[in-house]
Amino acid sequence: MKVYSIGREIGCDIIINDNSDVISRRHATLNVTPSGKMTIVDLSHNGTYVNGIRIAQNVPVPVTRKDNVSFAHVARLDWNMVPNTSAIIVRWAVIVVIALLVVIGGVWGFSTLSDSGSSGSQEPAPVAVDSAELKKERQKIEEQEKQKQDSLQKHVQDSLNKLKQKNRTLKKTEPKKVEPKKPEPKKEEPKTTRVRG
Repeated sequence: MKVYSIGREIGCDIIINDNSDVISRRHATLNVTPSGKMTIVDLSHNGTYVNGIRIAQNVPVPVTRKDNVSFAHVARLDWNMVPNTSAIIVRWAVIVVIALLVVIGGVWGFSTLSDSGSSGSQEPAPVAVDSAELKKERQKIEEQEKQKQDSLQKHVQDSLNKLKQKNRTLKKTEPKKVEPKKPEPKKEEPKTTRVRG
C-alpha cells in the first residue's frame, strides 16, 4: 500500500501552499492499495472534507477520484497529483497479455515450422476459427470430395466403355477359328455271306 502525505510541509508528498496556516503541516494521508482502492485519513485540527462532509480524525474514509476532497475549505485535492495506480495496473495487464500472445504465437509458429520441415505430408495443426468460417471451409472440402468422386466415377466409366468397345472391335476383326473336323471312322459294311444254292 502506498501512503501519500498531504500538507503544507515541504516533506509531504502532496504540498498545499497556504500562507494563512489553516492547513496543517501534515493535514491528511491518502492510502492507495495496489488494486487502486483509496482511503483518506484526517490528521488536522481544521478538518478534511469529502464531498462537503467533514470526516472524523484518524478514521480511514473510502474515496474515489470523483470525490471532492477539501482541506479546511481552503484548498482542494488535485487528483492529478495522485498517481492513478488502477491505470498503471491496466496498462501492465495489457502489456502482460500482449507479451503472452507474442510468446504463444512464437512457440506455435516455431512448432508449426519445425513440424512442416520434418515431414511435409502431415496435416497442419488445427487453428481456432469462427463457426461460420468453419462451415464454409467444410462445405468447400465436401464439394471438392464430391468432384473427386464424380471425376473418378467418370474415369472408371470411360475406361469400361473403352474396354467394351475394344472387345467389340476385336471380335469383329478376329477370324473365326474353325476346329478341324475329325475324320469319321469308316463304317464297315457288314459282310454278308451269300449262300449258293
